[in-house]
Amino acid sequence: MRQIFKKHSKAVNSGKTVHQSDRVFAALVLTGILSLGAGLTLLETAFAAPAGLSESITRLVKVKDQKVGQNLDRKQANRLPPRIANAVRQDLSRQTGIAPGKLKITQFSQETWPDGCLGLPKSGEFCTQALVPGWRVVVSSNNKTWVYRTNSTGQVLRQEKSNTPGSNIPGNFPKSVANAVISDASTQLGLPVNQIRVVQAEQKTWPDACLGIYAPDILCAPATVEGWQVTVEASGKRLVYRTNAAGSVVKVDQLASLPNSVRDAVLREASRQFKVPTTELSIVQAQQYNWDSCLGLGGINESCLTNAIPGWQVTVQSKLQLLVYHTNSDGSIIKFNQAASKLSDTGILKPMPIPTSELPPSLDKNVVFRAIASGGFTGRTYETVLLNDGSLMRVRIGDANDSERSVLRIPVQQVRQFQQMLERQQFAQFKNLSYPAPSGAADHITYTLSSRKGTVRYTEINQGSLPAPLEKVIQTW
Repeated sequence: MRQIFKKHSKAVNSGKTVHQSDRVFAALVLTGILSLGAGLTLLETAFAAPAGLSESITRLVKVKDQKVGQNLDRKQANRLPPRIANAVRQDLSRQTGIAPGKLKITQFSQETWPDGCLGLPKSGEFCTQALVPGWRVVVSSNNKTWVYRTNSTGQVLRQEKSNTPGSNIPGNFPKSVANAVISDASTQLGLPVNQIRVVQAEQKTWPDACLGIYAPDILCAPATVEGWQVTVEASGKRLVYRTNAAGSVVKVDQLASLPNSVRDAVLREASRQFKVPTTELSIVQAQQYNWDSCLGLGGINESCLTNAIPGWQVTVQSKLQLLVYHTNSDGSIIKFNQAASKLSDTGILKPMPIPTSELPPSLDKNVVFRAIASGGFTGRTYETVLLNDGSLMRVRIGDANDSERSVLRIPVQQVRQFQQMLERQQFAQFKNLSYPAPSGAADHITYTLSSRKGTVRYTEINQGSLPAPLEKVIQTW
């Protein structure tokens, strides 16, 4: 080898000899070092640039290293962590007896669940009120499918009720309805449409053109409307919609959309505040709002930031009162709105049972509601009945000539709205109760109201001192 080198040696000056092969050999060594360094960089191994490398090459190595690291981070973020996959497979294997290796994960997505129950509370279970990051995992085996929800570590697992993700969505569910609902939900939630999914769809027959969701001063065409009830989910949030058959009319069902975390938190707070068991409380109304930092209930001297906080106004009913609460989006912050609430106190009259001998006759089959007014200065008695076809008839009892009979017609949908209001206010709780006039009162009118579920009696001078639900019925009537 030395002889070969000598053949190619060349004198440069009197004191030094440089071999051409030595230069080639050195170049090969340097190239190998650079290649090895680049390879180590790609493998995220620490690499020290040789002293002879230029600054520009060193910078290139560092930039390339950063980009590779970023790409790896992004890929890892889009992967289901093995501990989550293993936890889901093992849990399902215990339940079904299927070997974990035969359980295939077909879909997964990162989610933020609304509470410690991952949005799937069990009956009577109270859930930690906090947003929980986690995963939604779909597992399949032999044409069967299961859907799991987990927290970020896989230590908390919940299985969705449906055995298949699509079993809650009929094959005839129109794409036009799905698109309309997803588009509206995107606006409501402030999320892109690709993050919103339909999780349930059910055909419904709505009572009128308002789809059974009413607003003040809005009249609804009385014809029934075929349509859909559609549930969508995104980022731990859920909305329930009502639509017509084509999806050209879309309405959010606020009460059905109320998150379980908010529902549970409000009922617990009302129970604690008014010493009433949660079993005697019911939520009768819910509405989404964007609050200020005081949830719309700041005092005169309280400074409230105006940045919008999404949340709810929730109305709770007990037997004698309506309680209004403001919350944030998950129910972790709750404030009581006393001004909007109707509270029972010492000013509320205590009822007495109506003697059986004083009860009026039962309603005829086609009668929805009846009001009998008697007394006053004239001492006359008038009976007004509402029929299920919308007829509203008023007669004076004892009028032999029937000269004071009057008949009006109201839309059938208003009859249905009135019946729904009776249900919401739990009119049956006042069955056979009387709120008598104060002792010594004279020339007052006594009203006797009857539905198919019971009768209540009160006097005009008692209005304002009656339970809030009964006041609502009287006002609506």
